[in-house]
Amino acid sequence: MIDRKDLVQGWIPPLSNDKELLKLRIDFFKNLENKTQSYITLEYNDFINAFENSLQQNQSISITGLDQFKQKDVIIGCQHFIDELIMTHGLENIQLFKGGYNYYKKLDSNIKYVTLETLQKGKPLILEYPFPAYSTQHPQYNEIIKKCNELEIDLYLDCAWLPSAWDLQLNLNQTCIKGIAISLSKCFGLHWSRIGVRWSRNERKDSIWLQNEHRMISIPNLMIGKYYLDRVPMDYLVQKYKTKYHEICNELNLKAGKIILAANSHDDETLYGIANLLLKHYEKN
Repeated sequence: MIDRKDLVQGWIPPLSNDKELLKLRIDFFKNLENKTQSYITLEYNDFINAFENSLQQNQSISITGLDQFKQKDVIIGCQHFIDELIMTHGLENIQLFKGGYNYYKKLDSNIKYVTLETLQKGKPLILEYPFPAYSTQHPQYNEIIKKCNELEIDLYLDCAWLPSAWDLQLNLNQTCIKGIAISLSKCFGLHWSRIGVRWSRNERKDSIWLQNEHRMISIPNLMIGKYYLDRVPMDYLVQKYKTKYHEICNELNLKAGKIILAANSHDDETLYGIANLLLKHYEKN
């Protein structure tokens, strides 16, 4: 739904209509100056290395401890990472916090959420980082980490929004964190060509591993992802629109978060997508 202020409720539109990102899409498919052609022989590790280099160069966020994760796999967006966990454990055996990704609610309208106090040993937890309901890390993040370590709960971080965020320092030096996934869907508007990376602390022989082992992930998706990584920084949208983001939040009396695509009501009950507003306000200048 789009209200009279051009705020989107119930969906967070991507910023894929940014002029520079649109130009990259056109140039890729045009094979401008034969630059696309060189990506045909791309290897999976070429993409993963480019992805990690871009993460390290990101000026808006920082990640430490990624080197401790033994296995690296290409994924078809963070959805691939999530669906693998659901397939492995069953949705009823996964712990989730209310206010996260609404995908789970669509799969099961009667889904039960956990709280810090009701976390159970033996059931893996998927936690969004940043967390949608707050447009930043979950306010109990440190306590969640502590309890997961104490109860030996396997924690998996869905970091779909992390490359489009700022002022977040993710420390992966926690034994409870067993896996993390990051994609280019949000930061480059590549929802139409989903691609990302999964890091696993220990070796996993699951369907994602199998698809990587037999090169079953779409090569065109890899090509497009690497093409973007080679040309724009991962925090491109943050650097470009962050000032305008705060201006819009002030003007519309929204609670500013740390994600360029979203803002919240002051009671954290409503999440708004503001991509359309960012594009309109930026073009006015």
